[in-house]
Amino acid sequence: MANGKNPIVGIALGSGAAKGWAHIGVLNGLAAMGIKPDKVAGCSIGALVGAAYAHEHLPELEQWVRGFSSWDVLGLMDIRWRKGGLIGGDKVFDVLHARIGDVDIEKLNRPFAAVATDLYSGQEIWFTEGDLRQAVRASCSMPGILAPVRQGERWLVDGAVVNPVPVSMSRAMGVDVVIAVDLYGYHSGRIQALPVNVTSQKMSAASVEMPARQETGFMDLFARGRDYVSNLTDKFSLGTKSNPGMIAVMSQSMGILEQRHKRARLMGDPPDICIVPAVGNIGTMEFHRADEAIAAGEAAVEKVAHLIEAALWKG
Repeated sequence: MANGKNPIVGIALGSGAAKGWAHIGVLNGLAAMGIKPDKVAGCSIGALVGAAYAHEHLPELEQWVRGFSSWDVLGLMDIRWRKGGLIGGDKVFDVLHARIGDVDIEKLNRPFAAVATDLYSGQEIWFTEGDLRQAVRASCSMPGILAPVRQGERWLVDGAVVNPVPVSMSRAMGVDVVIAVDLYGYHSGRIQALPVNVTSQKMSAASVEMPARQETGFMDLFARGRDYVSNLTDKFSLGTKSNPGMIAVMSQSMGILEQRHKRARLMGDPPDICIVPAVGNIGTMEFHRADEAIAAGEAAVEKVAHLIEAALWKG
């Protein structure tokens, strides 16, 4: 940047299930400013949206998700009972595959990487080449909800278990400026502050071994939820604070664990800009609320537009 050239911009798209349609709004908002991130790192739903963007298929994805109804979402769920998750995932990823495209990661229009987690070792797995569908599918495998993905001798689950907002992966891709999108940073009408007593360790660029006890507890929590599925209408609803549905319990619990990982990671390796869409009221499985999420993403960009311009030496 010192020589006057435009900086290489990386974007780290975080996890958040249905909240993740806000990533579309963020990318649209950046495009309206004339900013198109050069390299994309994604976790979970961030990997899905990021893959579409890196392959120049974001408009097709946006058109599709804006047309969702709650019945459409249920129609994409291939319910399973003993496959490691409530939803097999084949049906929804077959549909996404048709919209994102059949391509290897290294052949995308922009460099792309997705993060997943080795279920048993706790290692952080980075996909930087190979089958795009497999990478996105693994990164999105929310424990207890989407069945894990087998890769050789590994079973892979959601990257949010170890790296919910993959800033470290974005930096490892060789960028000058990292713009992160945190879908869980806005809650109850306020931005959540990072606690001052959190400590962290720098993560290596290859893989990170997580404590086995944390991983086991995490999976046990979500595995127990499967035993109580008997009425899909009730169980898949968010419910209320006084009577939460199963998905509410699972998503809230995962959110707490993600926050712990995220806070430590971001304090150890903060992004240059953090965009925080106000999507705290959108539930984990409310994928039919794409219009609201996309609008929230666009609004979040507007709020920090001056910071983005300053970071990129614009204006």
